[in-house]
Amino acid sequence: MSGFKVVILAGGSGTRLWPLSRKQLPKQFLNLFGDETMLDATISRLDPLVSKDDIWVITGEEYAKGEAYDTLKSLNTILEPCGRNTAPAIGVVAALLMDQSNTDPVILVLPADHIIRDVGRFHDALRSGIATAEKGRLVTFGIKPESPETGFGYIETGTGSDGVFPVIRFTEKPDIKTAKKFVESGSYYWNSGMFIWKASVILEEIGKHMPELSGQIEEMRSLWRAGSASQDVISKNFEKMQSVSIDYGVMEKSDRVSLIPCDIGWSDVGSWDAVYELSPHDDAGNSMQGDVLQIDCKNSLLNSRSRLIAAAGLEDIIAVETKDAIMLTKRGKSQDVRTLVDKIKDRGSREHLEHATVFRPWGKYTVVEEEASGYKVKRIEVNPGAKLSLQSHKQRSEHWVVVSGTATVTRGKETFVVKKNESTYIPIGEKHRLANMGNDLLQMIEVQIGSYLGEDDITRYDDVYDREKK
Repeated sequence: MSGFKVVILAGGSGTRLWPLSRKQLPKQFLNLFGDETMLDATISRLDPLVSKDDIWVITGEEYAKGEAYDTLKSLNTILEPCGRNTAPAIGVVAALLMDQSNTDPVILVLPADHIIRDVGRFHDALRSGIATAEKGRLVTFGIKPESPETGFGYIETGTGSDGVFPVIRFTEKPDIKTAKKFVESGSYYWNSGMFIWKASVILEEIGKHMPELSGQIEEMRSLWRAGSASQDVISKNFEKMQSVSIDYGVMEKSDRVSLIPCDIGWSDVGSWDAVYELSPHDDAGNSMQGDVLQIDCKNSLLNSRSRLIAAAGLEDIIAVETKDAIMLTKRGKSQDVRTLVDKIKDRGSREHLEHATVFRPWGKYTVVEEEASGYKVKRIEVNPGAKLSLQSHKQRSEHWVVVSGTATVTRGKETFVVKKNESTYIPIGEKHRLANMGNDLLQMIEVQIGSYLGEDDITRYDDVYDREKK
């Protein structure tokens, strides 16, 4: 569609799907259903309405330079240096798309981590939304409530025509008594978080209802119009912006909002209970993924990512296994996972931050063993042609043993090759770099020894992926 752009919000760091979802790899980058990540599935379901070149992804800098590098490197991206909720992100990208194209595009805004099962009806709703947005309306898509859920926001509508309804008010997540009244009334919809509007219209409404944010956006526009790179401007100025959602900042206050009801098989996949409902089941109501062996289990979700789950006689249980954590809860109680993650943070553990296997732009590493007595063992894999940053460590030395492939090692002023079954040593404080200049995968074992073994003990001097000290 000419003049039609899509903006996908992929900056969230949700905890409700822990232990699969972690701070450094949240659910939009996970393949919960099939082989595609949720972000990739969001992009795929837009075909053929829009080309990939007209799709923009807004996400955190840490994702683009970390575990989601492979997913994001081929996409148009705007990188946030920090989280500032949805209003700043939406305002900045609307201004940027207007200035880059010298047009006033219609923009579809989508979360990256939702499921839509009826793509045909979804496309029909988008076409209706585009036509409505062309008339100067801010369009939101409402989901007819199936039950009095308290985890969603609600939107009340008035009398409409041609499948488009004026919005009376927004209500944030209500209590159960209020939710029941909303569902019984028939005039309330779940807030899907999907929107369509013309770029000029959303910027006008931001200016009307959020003048401080509007001024910050205009300052950024003046900088990139003067020749500064748009991403540089965003990286330097985004942190100063108000942190507020587009719902609260604009949609709840504007008199230009219309709602289009949708029956599209939508889910925000906001809990493991939702994953269970969306997954295929066997005759006993079990949903199983990975290496699972069960006897006499019923209505349970058993999800293994690395080891065998052997279960007998379980009913209405959710069990999710990763290399470094196992989460167990009763079905219907999976919202408590967020509280579990808070407890993990409180005790100073890292299981909420990253997986045992951590992906980097150059490959990945797995922590095999770590002891408080002062050593850590990693298995490192470096992709062909890739190299780590030139770096040093203040509090640890490293011993490297090549298992397969060939390593090109820079240590101080010397550069040399380490082959299979050979090893080398990196003293504390020595500048060093590991590279794979061959055509085969490089695999090696690293043993760290020191008083502190955290990943933040890295000083980077040169990095092809433009990462800061991390």
